[in-house]
Amino acid sequence: MASLKPLWLHVGSLCERLRCSESLVLGLDFDGTLTPILDQPEAVELSPRAREVIERLSRREGARLALLSGRALDDLRAKTGLGRAFFVGSAGLETLDEAGRREVHVGPDQSVPVELVRQLESWCQRFPGSWVERKPGSCALHYRVVTPGLQPAFGAGVRRRVRPFRGQARLVHGRAVFEVMPATGWDKAAALEAWLGSAPGVATLLFFGDDTEDESVHAMVRRRGGVAVAVGRIVSRAEYVLPSCDDVVWFLEWLDREWADRSGPARGPDAPAAARTEAATAVEAHAHL
Repeated sequence: MASLKPLWLHVGSLCERLRCSESLVLGLDFDGTLTPILDQPEAVELSPRAREVIERLSRREGARLALLSGRALDDLRAKTGLGRAFFVGSAGLETLDEAGRREVHVGPDQSVPVELVRQLESWCQRFPGSWVERKPGSCALHYRVVTPGLQPAFGAGVRRRVRPFRGQARLVHGRAVFEVMPATGWDKAAALEAWLGSAPGVATLLFFGDDTEDESVHAMVRRRGGVAVAVGRIVSRAEYVLPSCDDVVWFLEWLDREWADRSGPARGPDAPAAARTEAATAVEAHAHL
């Protein structure tokens, strides 16, 4: 994996790319990307700025918006409050498109075995602060508030219990969470790629994600010639990086303005330089460079 490039230093070329695009396709992870991760997932709320900018982008002519999360689909929809978007919940296993078509991409015989879920629930009882979240076809083990010194033992026990079910379940280790997924290979990347299809025309595709589950999406987006942006990561299959959720919201506000202005009067030969100046100002304001 090559070094990640600061996205703010490359908005000049992105600005030119947007001007040549017929459509904008934007994929966004939720926790850790649009909003900071909290010890209690139910306490997470979008900031007014984040909510407003994704709402505006979802209404822009020629723009398509996808929201992807390890959260269950209904939880994700409730947290965002958006109507017109493509929703991907349970790390890809549940989807809801803009026309209201809902799908679960795992059959009953492909779900994580109930016996494994029960074993994991029993294991969590031995570690105060950990708990199992059951989702359609899968489950997640949250352990953010487990005593730090006990977390390695907790993780080792989770791996021991999943290992005998190899071929039926796979383990994805995220940020203080283990996702126990069906061994079908269906994930966020598969869900997003199925939605993208092979639509004609020239599109700018961007994806922002912060966690292990997002790495397959970064790879897919780059394979399709898109812009893959890791959030707060040092090593990633993405090409670019933004340091924090605040930077993501700031960038989306910039992107919204650029996309809204793309069909307006030409901004002249100094437009890319002006975009770079705006980016440099933002970076300096956040003291990331």
